[in-house]
Amino acid sequence: MKIWWVRRLSNALLMGALMVAVGGCTATKIVSDHPLVEKNGQTAHAKVYFIRPLTERAMGFPDNPLNIGFDNHQLLALAKGEYSLVHMKPRETTTMTLKSLTTVGPDWHVKEMVKSQKWSFTAGATYYIVLKPIDGEFRGVYFTAEAVDWFTAKESVRHLRAADAAKRAPI
Repeated sequence: MKIWWVRRLSNALLMGALMVAVGGCTATKIVSDHPLVEKNGQTAHAKVYFIRPLTERAMGFPDNPLNIGFDNHQLLALAKGEYSLVHMKPRETTTMTLKSLTTVGPDWHVKEMVKSQKWSFTAGATYYIVLKPIDGEFRGVYFTAEAVDWFTAKESVRHLRAADAAKRAPI
């Protein structure tokens, strides 16, 4: 008895169900107990959108989630092609650190790249921070953060997936 088509059909249905189940998942993870995260929304806070655009080509290790920290504490890991919203407590000056892996040199050694920048967040304000990879060729890929206006942010996220709180409050 030839029932090969039943097996193929069941495999196709299983793969389709798996793709639908995984399609709603995001790789972005926010550390909700970070000291700068406003948890209850009762006090004045800043809305900070972190945007990580897609790249023109695959970049290897830098395609992994980008680790974003503030004041030596991990805040979130942001996946390529996603953006997220974090309600942050206001601060006059805070240090954002971007950490990622890359390959360097002629022998393609794996190295952690760390870049830090100073930021200020005001209560009641909304910030849009675009995280861009900079390809230093044999020196590796590192990330920089750039504040942009609402219109630029809106254009930047047209083809990106919202993660976490950004699903409830998209740009």
